[in-house]
Amino acid sequence: MATYRKRNTKWNVQVRKEGKAISKTFTLKADAIKWANSIELSLEKGIFVDYESSNKVNLSELLKRYKEEVVPSLKGRIQDESKIKIINKNVGGLLLSEINSSFLAEYRDNRLKTLSPQTVKHELSMINRVLKIAVNEWGYILPNGIPTVKYPTLPTGRTRRLTKEEEQRLFSHADPYLLNIIKILQNTAMRIGELSKLSKDDINFDKKLAFLSDTKNGDNRIIPLNSIAIDSLKEIIKESTTDKTLCFTSSYISHRFTRLCKKANIDDMVLHSFRHEAISRLFEKGFSIMEVSTISGHRSLASLKRYTHINPSSLLERLG
Repeated sequence: MATYRKRNTKWNVQVRKEGKAISKTFTLKADAIKWANSIELSLEKGIFVDYESSNKVNLSELLKRYKEEVVPSLKGRIQDESKIKIINKNVGGLLLSEINSSFLAEYRDNRLKTLSPQTVKHELSMINRVLKIAVNEWGYILPNGIPTVKYPTLPTGRTRRLTKEEEQRLFSHADPYLLNIIKILQNTAMRIGELSKLSKDDINFDKKLAFLSDTKNGDNRIIPLNSIAIDSLKEIIKESTTDKTLCFTSSYISHRFTRLCKKANIDDMVLHSFRHEAISRLFEKGFSIMEVSTISGHRSLASLKRYTHINPSSLLERLG
């Protein structure tokens, strides 16, 4: 039953049903009656949506809850917390009613003025994930629905590969330990993070296999080891005093590699480049897409393609 109260020159109407109290103020009583009738009907049919309550919620509330309830279970926890902090600082005060496709497009364009397309894409993706879980699992209502926006166009994947001369120069300047790590990455397509997590028990030298657990995409995978990888793994294991294959952290090894590149006068190379190199070499040897993805762990052809840069000269022999 609706209750009407005149306050000054305006009419306030309140509708109550099963503990719900919804109110709104109108200039004309006729409009108040019309609104009250529509609310009562929607409550009776069970289709009432309380947009007014949702309009009082800002994005920061959802970001906070997402950080507390969802992020701790994710692999990229530190990176996600950093993104949430940045988004909250920039637009956390916005009400849900203010977040629409037009706003996200403006946000994208402004951020692209100072950030890379990949970074902006990650921020937009984070906002989208938070809004989706708020609607689908937390019961929030977005007056404009979950907004969509075109993500920035990403640049093509890295095409940088070492030339033979650069490889020889790099090898000649590397200390034995770092050289073995380079050879392992170059021949297995492992990430440096995967190698740093690898334990001695994860390697079966008799079967020439290594078991990688809980990788970046959440999957486990088993990779084959060629003779170069096996020899290098045996060498670095000799220096490890724990159950781990490596005796240094991945960040420390990456720092050492950066110094090596400067010493060898090689630009635009990081340890992750050897994953690109390994995958490209597998294709050049004639391995199929399924075979390469089994080794690399890629789930989609699009992702795998970004990591693959075949040297055209390697195709000459097969062309005849």
